[in-house]
Amino acid sequence: MLRIGSKLKIVRIGSYITYSSLKKIGAGILESFRGVIDEVELSHHNSPVVESIDALLLTMILDEEYGGHTLGITDADLKTADEDEFYNSILGGKNPKNDVAVVSTNKLAPMTIASDEEYNLFIDRTLKVSLHEVGHNFGLTDHASYQPASDGLLCPMSRGEFNKFGYRGYVKVIIDGRGSKFCNECTDFLNNVYGRSEASKQILKDALVA
Repeated sequence: MLRIGSKLKIVRIGSYITYSSLKKIGAGILESFRGVIDEVELSHHNSPVVESIDALLLTMILDEEYGGHTLGITDADLKTADEDEFYNSILGGKNPKNDVAVVSTNKLAPMTIASDEEYNLFIDRTLKVSLHEVGHNFGLTDHASYQPASDGLLCPMSRGEFNKFGYRGYVKVIIDGRGSKFCNECTDFLNNVYGRSEASKQILKDALVA
């Protein structure tokens, strides 16, 4: 299990997300995990351009090259070994054998990105999926129900049912419905397990690390 004051490495794989947007995602994760994550380090992973990659393989590559608590954000579609075609492409996932989680932006973009509003929606969705996967790294589990947080929005760990909406409907209903605050159940878990203090110092490194 990760320790309090953990450092999170956010690794961009691809270039669809700008560096300034990557910083925004990092700052959002720091705020939501205040008192649990103290430092976020941004980096870029040089890799061949691919349309899809096995999610488990990507977590293993990132663990070998970066180690520790890592979140990979990729343009590529994340594939799994599930025989059901509906479930063999995922928005994000975590390797249970290490502290690496991955997020795909492939299905998070609106139909068009022709305005700042549409691009901001895309980044907001990426942040919300990132919060969900980082939550798994800290031991938080999925809410099958639509669990609200104190702000009235869905807890980042709310999952719902994929096959009820289809992917595009799922993104609009579940991902867009999530907020950045955790529900009481998740908050109590983080407080009890990690004894988090919201007064802790936080650092977002302001340069990509080679």
